[in-house]
Amino acid sequence: MKINTLKAAVIGALMVPLTAIYAEEAAPAEESGFSVSSNVGLYSDYIFRGYTQTQNNPALQGGFDVEHSSGFYIGTWASNVEWTTVGSSSAMVENSIEIDVYGGFAGSFGDTGFGYDIGVLQFWYPGDQRANIADADATEVYLGLSYSHDLFSVSLTNYMVVSDEAWGFADMDGETYSDLTVDIPFGQATLSGHVGHQTFGSGAGTDLDYTDWKVNLDYALNDTYSVGAFYTDTDMTDSSWTFGTVKVGDAVGGAYLSASF
Repeated sequence: MKINTLKAAVIGALMVPLTAIYAEEAAPAEESGFSVSSNVGLYSDYIFRGYTQTQNNPALQGGFDVEHSSGFYIGTWASNVEWTTVGSSSAMVENSIEIDVYGGFAGSFGDTGFGYDIGVLQFWYPGDQRANIADADATEVYLGLSYSHDLFSVSLTNYMVVSDEAWGFADMDGETYSDLTVDIPFGQATLSGHVGHQTFGSGAGTDLDYTDWKVNLDYALNDTYSVGAFYTDTDMTDSSWTFGTVKVGDAVGGAYLSASF
């Protein structure tokens, strides 16, 4: 899932009904406290926590958020994926899309520059599940703390699996992913650095814990469009993390074009 302070966007199929309900039944945004945003992007590769979700192929992604001035938010986001159906031990017989649904509460501690974000995140992979393989769907809760300064911002977020199975692995309840991200804006550009660590339960059958890192440069063309480039890598072992002919956690460089509305 693309994460931008833990909030991405809603899949296009939901955009029309939610927008229609909002226009007909809700008060104007400045009175009700609600705001609606959406995004779409074309990426050379979909990298999630260090490993490719599309076998190093391009991804079209998009989403939609509804936020309230109190700090509550809900949203959904979607992307094409390929990892779920690759190889004889793949998690699914048929699947080509990931849909994420999330909701939470975000706020700040006065004017200190410190903030927090807490919520629930559901990963859904619609299609036919392969028999005798752990479920690809996953549910996580997360807690993030952040600090913003004129020169930089930094966030530390911990995600914890609360479903028994996740991404084709069993015994995942309680496993975690920790994310440390630093953003440095300059002019129209933002340079970001990230490091994360994922753990796996005993159901994986071997030690699959790994660390990933990423460098990203984003340039805003205007208030709507931005372009960017990234480089990411992991310390995954070839033997444990090869899907088909692709080592999913190998070093990858890429680019993207995105738009926010």
